[in-house]
Amino acid sequence: MAESADMEQLLTSFRKFAIHGDTKATGKELNGKNWAKLCKDCKIIDGKNVTATDVDIVFSKVKQKTSRVITYEEFRRALDELGPKRFKGQSKEEALDRYLFGMIRF
Repeated sequence: MAESADMEQLLTSFRKFAIHGDTKATGKELNGKNWAKLCKDCKIIDGKNVTATDVDIVFSKVKQKTSRVITYEEFRRALDELGPKRFKGQSKEEALDRYLFGMIRF
């Protein structure tokens, strides 16, 4: 599993993207627009293995049925979905810990 410093950085990035462009946001929930921005800015979307459509599908898959936002826990589940897709040929744990978590920076 990723080190606690990496997890702290991941939480910080989640919060910063959650409040991006919304003066009323609390930083506890991330909307679909900012989720897509995070994936694009952090180069999770590579246009080959992971596309904008994939990111939207994963967002819809992990969020609550009636919700329009995701929590940090749902965000982590979304990364669990995208990691192996983005880094094919790597184990799920290696894709997440070694590569994906290191990419997410604000």
